[in-house]
Amino acid sequence: MGGGVSRRSFLKGAGAVGVLALLPAELVRQVVSRTAEAAEPHYFLDAHQYATVQALCRRLIFCTDAAPTEKDPGALEANVIAYIDLFLGAFNIPAPTGPHIWGDGPFSGRAGPPPWPFAGTPQPDPYPDDFARSAPLSATDILSWRTLLEGTKGLPERKWADVAAGGKYVGLQDQYVQGVKDLDAAAAQMFPTSKDFVSLMPLQQDLLIARPDITTGFPSLVFQHACEGMYGAPEYGGNKDLVGWKYIGWPGDAQPRGYTAEQMLAPDTSAPISAAELKGLDIQELFAHLALGTPREAKAPWKGRRGL
Repeated sequence: MGGGVSRRSFLKGAGAVGVLALLPAELVRQVVSRTAEAAEPHYFLDAHQYATVQALCRRLIFCTDAAPTEKDPGALEANVIAYIDLFLGAFNIPAPTGPHIWGDGPFSGRAGPPPWPFAGTPQPDPYPDDFARSAPLSATDILSWRTLLEGTKGLPERKWADVAAGGKYVGLQDQYVQGVKDLDAAAAQMFPTSKDFVSLMPLQQDLLIARPDITTGFPSLVFQHACEGMYGAPEYGGNKDLVGWKYIGWPGDAQPRGYTAEQMLAPDTSAPISAAELKGLDIQELFAHLALGTPREAKAPWKGRRGL
């Protein structure tokens, strides 16, 4: 799903870059360096890191107006930066909310309210979004997620991550902090008149992140998280106004609506599955592909590339 959308957006974006190049430089700088509203909380990233990651996300998944009847929403429209910042700072969320790792559920109310089970009491209107609540975490959950985000920090209870990585495991927070520094250093090296990545023109930003030595590093990690923010549930900060789901035509979580009796009893009128289609669903072949790729390095785990 993500590959098809990103390739389509990339092809359309080539024309958008040409248009941006014709705009006044100061106007473009103001647009690409837009930071979050003052009231929008930052859970981990500081102001410069927030603006840098947002600018990078906008170049990785950008909005295009290629035709009057079609608009491709991008990272800015989906507010993916809020998802990334919330994810990195999940354990910085104050009580009583706490870390929002898993939405509690079971229903969001997006598909209409479920049958109200409490006779004699009025059904709330609107029905509460259960996903907005945080599910409680066990001690093991907390250890695992904090290690993933914060790294081992020399703590004995997190030593297992260093062993698994074959060296010091670098947490996602440190990867983002260092990634922003590396982007700024590369920007100053490639374009000496610019002090950092945010101050570059969009075309310059594209040229920088297209460098093979940079593409496979920090932008690759951010792209993964940007896609999660683009198409994940909006309760995690991204997919603002469901723009990601609407773009790919996915209706979102439909429970507890389910299927009607007529739908369950209706005959299946779809075409039979061909032999070629069955081969595409071969689980053994799928898992064989998942083992291919470059293993993750201990000091730069985001550079590993496995999967389809």
